[in-house]
This record gives sequence, structure tokens and C-alpha cells, in this order.
Amino acid sequence: MVRISFLVLLLAGLCFTVDRSVVAHSRNSMPQDTTKKGDTLRLDTVQLKGINSTAKDKFDQKKSEYKSIYFWGDTKDMVTLPHQGGLAVNLNKLYNKFSRKGRHSRRLQRQFEREYEADLVREEWFALTKEYTVLSGDSLTKFRMYYQPTLKWLRGKDNYEKIAYIQHCLKCYLDSVELIHSRLSLPGGDVKP
Repeated sequence: MVRISFLVLLLAGLCFTVDRSVVAHSRNSMPQDTTKKGDTLRLDTVQLKGINSTAKDKFDQKKSEYKSIYFWGDTKDMVTLPHQGGLAVNLNKLYNKFSRKGRHSRRLQRQFEREYEADLVREEWFALTKEYTVLSGDSLTKFRMYYQPTLKWLRGKDNYEKIAYIQHCLKCYLDSVELIHSRLSLPGGDVKP
């Protein structure tokens, strides 16, 4: 039965190819253009402007975009004491505590919090260094990178101490510019082809 169906298919394919006429195109003929000439639209140019959002705005935006991460990572108030007495355990939060998805969600939450703290430091540090240093361009960028303080230090000091720190760091930076630039440069910068 299989051989008969195979032979029928082979015969049908042979008949189909014989019925089709083979057309040879001359070298002079051009293939027909199948696209319409007016099928494209010309759009006006648009300028995109970046929004200067604060660190808090960025963090709130991440919280709203990644709501599920904050659901799966939530383990607070897992065990409650109801008013009627007894003990109540929230099974969703218990599952979130021990599941792989919950662990990964909490890790991503910690990453978002570290990024938020870094954004807070950059907001304040960049404004202070721009105002109280004479550096610009690449030197200012490397100065900011090399001497950037922690968020705990920035919150614990008043404005006078921050300015004194910047002036002290600027003096040290100007004394050892080449050393700092070499430490911040990528290795193998003097490779010749």
C-alpha cells in the first residue's frame, strides 16, 4: 500500500512538472517591480529629550514595572496572630521564602536597592564636584570615580565637611594625576599591532 501511494505521488509530481512551461527570460527583459511607488510615508524628524529624573523616580518606576518581583520576594508578616486567637500562616509567603523564584526575586530587589543608593550618591556627588572643582571633561569623570564617597558618609556629614573633603581630594588628585589615570585605565593600553 505504501509503495502504491509513493508511486502515485511520484507520478503526480512528474505530471505537474511536465505541464508547467519553462519560460526563459531574455537578457533585455527586466523583472517586474511588484512594489507600489507611493507605499512609503515620509515622517517628520523628531527630537528626543532625556528626562532628568531623580533617583527616587527611577526607583519608583522600577517598582511599578517589576511588581511581580516584589510579590514573589515578599516574606514579611508570614505568621500572624488573628484576633480570634490561634496562629495564621500565609502559605504564599511561606512558599516565597523557600522557592527559587522567591530567592531570585529578593536578590533582584537588593540589586535595585544598590542601584538606588548609587543613584542617590551620584546625584549629590556630581552636583558638589561640578560646583567646587575646577576640573572638566575626562579629568572630572575620573576624579568623581576615584574619590566617590559612600551614601552613609554623605548622609552623615554636613555641607562644610563635604566641601572640605572635595578640596582635600582635589589637592591629592592634582598631585598624582598620572598615577590615578593609570589606575583607572584599562590594562594593555600600549599594545602595538
